[in-house]
Amino acid sequence: MTTRAIPPTSELFPATDFVARHPSILTLNRVKWAARNRAINGASSAFYDTRGGELLVHEPEFLRWFLRLDGRSKPRASARRRQR
Repeated sequence: MTTRAIPPTSELFPATDFVARHPSILTLNRVKWAARNRAINGASSAFYDTRGGELLVHEPEFLRWFLRLDGRSKPRASARRRQR
């Protein structure tokens, strides 16, 4: 098993502190959902587990993922039109 290089500590935040830094775009529930489903949604590189069991958010990587700047495809709106 290979371990990832740990980024600078100035880029790692607990979820509550991370949300406090970006209150206009994030809620604690969104960050918790991303952390809980990180293996499925592609956000696994944005989270780090500490030895104490705390989950830390890597700010640049999470924002890149959250704002869809990492190249993942965006969901499209349905092509169906409403009938009147």
